[in-house]
Amino acid sequence: MDVILSIEKVDAQECDVLVTGFFKDERPLRGATGWIDWRLNGMLSQFLIEKKLTGDWKETTLIPSQGRIAPRMILLLGLGEMNKYSYLRLRELSLHLLETLKKLDILRVCLSLPYEESYNVDCGKLAEVLIEGIADCLDLRQYPFDEKWIKNLRLYFAEGEEHFSEILLGVQTAQSILEERIQIRIFVPSEDTSHPSSGIKI
Repeated sequence: MDVILSIEKVDAQECDVLVTGFFKDERPLRGATGWIDWRLNGMLSQFLIEKKLTGDWKETTLIPSQGRIAPRMILLLGLGEMNKYSYLRLRELSLHLLETLKKLDILRVCLSLPYEESYNVDCGKLAEVLIEGIADCLDLRQYPFDEKWIKNLRLYFAEGEEHFSEILLGVQTAQSILEERIQIRIFVPSEDTSHPSSGIKI
């Protein structure tokens, strides 16, 4: 499994799907979901008004990005009530997320779920917990996560330059904890920024 870190934002990632989430009791939309809503001219807010989206726990909605951001598709996850949001809850969400990605046969995934002090979740620990949650799923033999699919899975984390070091530390922590269970390669941007896909493995 490869983890690709970027100093750019989520909307610039050349991947198949952007996974983001929102709460049923937080309006207006914030974070990556709020940013994507703005890029889509308020389409997500309109869906909320029309009750096509609710934010209920594990509600899952796939929509095309309409070329307004680099990822081809957007996968919206309902996170339920804001006061129940936690690292344990994120770990629980990993199985549902992995099952959904496998059904869609998607391998290049940018993950951007809510983080900040008001949620008691920081972006570095969030990245660590999501990766560890995915690894936990591999130990559940009743689920068809074959090794080849997992080996080809590419996770992107991109929350801007200001959060880069924090996310890198979280991903390295997960890599160290899981080294006997799953091979994780980490790619970071190289100094050559003339090519958007340039990077080095660490």
